Amino acid sequence: MLKLLRKNLQSELHAFFNALGSGIKQMTSSAFIQSRRKLKPDLFYELNQLIVKEYFTDNDGNVKLYKGLRVLSADGSTINLPVSGELLKRYSFFNNQKKTNDVVIGRVSVLYDVLNEILLDGLLRPFSEGEVALFREHFKYARKGDLIITDRAYCSFESAWLLRQQEIDFLFRCKVSFSNEVKSFYESGKREEVIHIKPSSHRSFKNQPYDQHSALQVRLLRIQLDSGETEILMTSLLDKLKFPHEEFKTLYFKRWKVETFYDRFKNIIGVENFSGTSHQFIQQEFNCALYMSNMQTILTQDAENEAKEKYQNRRYEYKVNRSLALGFIRERLIQMYSYKRETEKLTEELKKLLIANVIPVRPGRKHPRDVDKYRQRTKPKQFKNRRIAF
Repeated sequence: MLKLLRKNLQSELHAFFNALGSGIKQMTSSAFIQSRRKLKPDLFYELNQLIVKEYFTDNDGNVKLYKGLRVLSADGSTINLPVSGELLKRYSFFNNQKKTNDVVIGRVSVLYDVLNEILLDGLLRPFSEGEVALFREHFKYARKGDLIITDRAYCSFESAWLLRQQEIDFLFRCKVSFSNEVKSFYESGKREEVIHIKPSSHRSFKNQPYDQHSALQVRLLRIQLDSGETEILMTSLLDKLKFPHEEFKTLYFKRWKVETFYDRFKNIIGVENFSGTSHQFIQQEFNCALYMSNMQTILTQDAENEAKEKYQNRRYEYKVNRSLALGFIRERLIQMYSYKRETEKLTEELKKLLIANVIPVRPGRKHPRDVDKYRQRTKPKQFKNRRIAF
């Protein structure tokens, strides 16, 4: 399952035991399905948390930071799920504009280290659960010394308050309508200003860790985009000497890495290619995809660094081909787990293979973003026993 099931189950099982060399020649897909029902999805979730913890514990010298801060970003997306009675009941239908292709949609939320490209936490929930509520569930995986960057959908007093209670910094893109103080700042034309924000007086404060008199000191920054648009950023980074205004445009742009993560997660990792149609199996495979995303990053980092050094005199900077890297890792995963004595040898062979298969990074290329591009498109429905066998 950690190899990510992409083909017909019987074909995958045959390839697995053939590569394992265990003497087992055959296992039916029915036997596999019965066995996987005994595994809780949390097994793979906790396995991912284990490698994340080890990465940041045993890799201190190589962890990338911004002025001593670990830079994280949270963002949400949706994924298509197989159509089954159980998933319809749990996740519900979603109609497109033409109502021609009813599909089951799940909401995804992640907390992502944008400098190290490590996924700290990922959740798959019903579409009815809001992005902000899922965002706050990620807070337990952040720590003192982190900076969380988000777009304007996540900017709120409550989120800012909860993060500061844990001594976690934030950088939110902020709506002009957030408060009268923010609106006044926008109209003033100032580059930056330190203000106090308060919770909305029209809400209930029952069971909240703050009341209507609570206030939080934040810094507002005006950022002029190349398009001529003006963005307002809100941050807890108040030190103007350590964090000067001119650095925030680049700093906020770093959150784009979480967008490219979703592209890799869906189109390379292939998270939507589920082999099962039950909630248990969906959660199993989603958590396996989280794990493999991090394994791909960890196993390619050394190769990335060596590739940059090896090809530094070429016209373009070069990076590891992520699609090929995942294929190479899947091929060697069984041996890496099964033969501990050869792990170092296998990882070295893998690194050489990755360095030999690089692609150029061409700066300055821009593709206009068409937000309506996929609205009228439909993905083929996923049916049982319709997976490739080769």
